[in-house]
Amino acid sequence: MHRDTETGARADAEDRRDHPPRVADALKSGVTVSIATWSGRQLRGTVSDRDATGLLLDLDDGADGQGGYAFLPWSSVEQVDIPEVAHRPVKFLQG
Repeated sequence: MHRDTETGARADAEDRRDHPPRVADALKSGVTVSIATWSGRQLRGTVSDRDATGLLLDLDDGADGQGGYAFLPWSSVEQVDIPEVAHRPVKFLQG
């Protein structure tokens, strides 16, 4: 039983290497992210939009009552943590 668990985990890791996520998928509208800024702020919310200038985030209501939207220029973003990225479906064509 333990052996099957290891095999399944190994297969998942190999699948991730074969089909890595894309930035466009990771930061598309509707994805929940946590962001650390260079100034030390920690923000959590849902991506509303992104473009070449930055990221528009619909903030989760925090303990401090912070809510609404925040625009983060890319130059202010130190790190983006994404709990799960939905991969695009891949179609294999018979040749």
